[in-house]
Amino acid sequence: MFVPKVLLVNDDSASLLALSSLLVDRDGYEVIMARSGEEALRHVLNHDFAVILLDVSMPSMDGFETAEAIHSHPRSASVPIIFVTAHYADEMNRLKGYQKGAVDYLFTPIIPQILQSKVAVFVELAKKNMQLQYQKHDLEKLNDELQAQRWLDLQHINERKQAEEALRQSQNELRELASYQERVKEDERKRIAREIHDELGQNLLALRIDIAMLHARTASTHPKLNGKVHAVLDHIDATMKAMRSIINNLRPTVLDLGLTAAIEWQVKEFQRRTGIACELELSDKELMVDDSRATALFRVLQESLNNVFRHARATKTKIEVYQTDNRLYMRVADNGVGIFPGCRRKANSFGLIGMKERISTLGGELDIDTAQDRGTALTVSIPVDAAHESACDEHAAVDGKPRGKRANDAAKDNNRASSVHSVATRRKKTLQDASSAQ
Repeated sequence: MFVPKVLLVNDDSASLLALSSLLVDRDGYEVIMARSGEEALRHVLNHDFAVILLDVSMPSMDGFETAEAIHSHPRSASVPIIFVTAHYADEMNRLKGYQKGAVDYLFTPIIPQILQSKVAVFVELAKKNMQLQYQKHDLEKLNDELQAQRWLDLQHINERKQAEEALRQSQNELRELASYQERVKEDERKRIAREIHDELGQNLLALRIDIAMLHARTASTHPKLNGKVHAVLDHIDATMKAMRSIINNLRPTVLDLGLTAAIEWQVKEFQRRTGIACELELSDKELMVDDSRATALFRVLQESLNNVFRHARATKTKIEVYQTDNRLYMRVADNGVGIFPGCRRKANSFGLIGMKERISTLGGELDIDTAQDRGTALTVSIPVDAAHESACDEHAAVDGKPRGKRANDAAKDNNRASSVHSVATRRKKTLQDASSAQ
């Protein structure tokens, strides 16, 4: 049985024991302690951790160096780190901590409930991630079984025409399976984000209301207590901001307002985060698409912008989204170095392949225009309606949905798309809230 692990790193034994004592509720996870950065790195090489609570001030190897070393290793590159310090409480060190990849920066003394809530969030995320890995393993096993069965079938086909038809059918099933895997991943992200929002969000909101009432009542009668309560409010606000950031990473809530709002938010966040100038051209008319197409285009835009940031060495990016007749087009162009010959065939480079498969399952096309030192332009086009999905009903057993259920899902998507205009007036506020969560 998978048990998430939490790593506590502090060179002071008393502080380490005190921090460990705050995590009194350890149901469902294990606490491991380290007294130096070197010892912490040895633990990271041997274990997978849900979260690391790291002291800043340590001899030989301080917290910032330790965090950088942890995130430089592929195995621990995505492990969340929370800095805990009693001395480096200024904004410069706090900013440095976030630059080193920290998800939070706490000052002592720490409120036990706040620390327990933060740790519980990351422990729960680790459990959900492991569940996704188990599901992926099961799907890969099912994929292997399908391929093996298809291979056995091909052995008994004597005529070339029959063999070609069977192979074509196998490819279609694999594509449907890949599409199903993407739907499972998106549904799981949406479910986790909703659970965090509904459960943890409501509890934090109720806690903040109570603390705010206490803060108001002690303003004139208990100044010292009022100051402590104000600090608690700040911690709660920081926790709520971190929670919103986690939710947005799983599934941005702005997607619920429509594709146009989601594209505007993503471009604005990319420009703010990377400093790369972005030019966005959108038609004045609202883009009316169902949830599956909106999610696919949003993920393709995310992957394209990430490629621009990581590989293109570009200083400017232009994004165009427009609709002609019954097709929706999205073009992402940069002024970078282009894609070098052979780069698309690198081992473990599945970004473009994944985008192509995601668009292909929607009946769309992906085109790449690139030249060395002349930038790259990626163009995606998909049909606006769901007419091409009628053929997929023949493979309804792949995702377990009968035709009637698929028709109901399509009707829900159309209803969701028709309601975009009614919430467009709230777009600006939602974009600001989503940006502040980052």
